[in-house]
Amino acid sequence: MAQRSPYNDRYKTDQKGKTRRSASSSKPKRAIADLTPAQVAKASKKKPSIWSRAKASGSSGGSSSSSVPRIESSPRMKQLRRIWWWLWGGALAVAVIILVMQQLKVGNPVIIGGAWLIWLVSMAGAFYIEFVPIRRERNLVIEAMKSGGKGSKAKPPSQDGPA
Repeated sequence: MAQRSPYNDRYKTDQKGKTRRSASSSKPKRAIADLTPAQVAKASKKKPSIWSRAKASGSSGGSSSSSVPRIESSPRMKQLRRIWWWLWGGALAVAVIILVMQQLKVGNPVIIGGAWLIWLVSMAGAFYIEFVPIRRERNLVIEAMKSGGKGSKAKPPSQDGPA
């Protein structure tokens, strides 16, 4: 049996002349936790993660407690996003074809070089569409929402230049 610590509270008290039935009666007592409904509700109130806040704001359809409002897509933005998906899908398909050709050692280096060029153009096009036209369209929709209009009524900037 292990030696008991003389620093434990049950051995510090003066118990001479007493007989006790069990050692548990002389152990230090803990207060019983008060489980009132107010404390239970308070304990469960913790800040939700960013993922649950995003899911809640996306499913509610309206403005939620987050500071970023939901931006409606305009028809032009949907068209640009569709082109963006086609470019990403094409880049992925070309990358898979390149890997298969290299693993099977099929095709000459000129064909593989051309496939790399197609992959590069597709990826560059996807990045360009993401960072230039889609962002421009998104900013127009945000400005239209701030001015009180609907997001789909935003007009693209004129290509004529200053008059």
